Amino acid sequence: MTAAPVVVTDLDGTLWASDLVVRPRTRAAVAALRDAGVPLVAATARRLRGARELLGANGLSLPVIGLNGAMGEDEAGTRFCDLPFAPGDALRALGVFAAAGLAPCVYVDEPGVDVVLPPRPSTNPGHVEYLRSVSRTATDLAAVVRDEPVYGFSVLGYDEPALRPVAAGLDGSGIAVDFAPEPQWPGWSVNVMPAGISKWAGVEAFCAWHGLPTRSVLAVGDGSNDVPLLEAAARPIVVAGSRAARFLPGTETIEPPEDDGWAAIAAMAGVSLG
Repeated sequence: MTAAPVVVTDLDGTLWASDLVVRPRTRAAVAALRDAGVPLVAATARRLRGARELLGANGLSLPVIGLNGAMGEDEAGTRFCDLPFAPGDALRALGVFAAAGLAPCVYVDEPGVDVVLPPRPSTNPGHVEYLRSVSRTATDLAAVVRDEPVYGFSVLGYDEPALRPVAAGLDGSGIAVDFAPEPQWPGWSVNVMPAGISKWAGVEAFCAWHGLPTRSVLAVGDGSNDVPLLEAAARPIVVAGSRAARFLPGTETIEPPEDDGWAAIAAMAGVSLG
């Protein structure tokens, strides 16, 4: 089997486990793909900066598609994907959160600031603390949404029944929503993305930027937010026992990251670990 033109990987629950550590054989598989000239890109719900920091802590440097496809940058920080909300859609999404009694995180692209928080954010306190160095507070989120590009909204680690009205309120609007159990904090999470945006949109932008074909992408993931990517990929691979595996029964699997399952991706892409 020949190597896939592009390998696309989710991060949390796929490349690394809940401890955010890439296992040795997985790290070796990443290196083997890079040495073989196989383009490898991370696609994640995380912010670009946060994803790069976690990759760097594991000794890795990869292009990153962040915020579920709304942004993308290569290793040098060159932006290849920039897909914010249409202003009317962003205001509509904020209104749905407000109607549900929720004050979301608002993802922006300001110098040194990735997230604008309301005075009393609904997201988990641990998430607020994690964002402290890259966030600012604004009393009027609607003004932020009107005045600058917005790339996403989220509330992480909250009661599932309280979040459900957000998903229901945006159903049929065209605005993209991922509503799923939260892997890092207790409860569920809701992430809201621009209309038509998924990780696959970021992959299309990455491939266009580098002049690569999308027709034989190998993609691997574990979450419901990975499903559009996996459905579009020529070779979808899911983490065994994951939410993505339940959505896509019969799809080829790898073992979970705590068992170094990602190490199998090199061979699946036609590259030997030696």
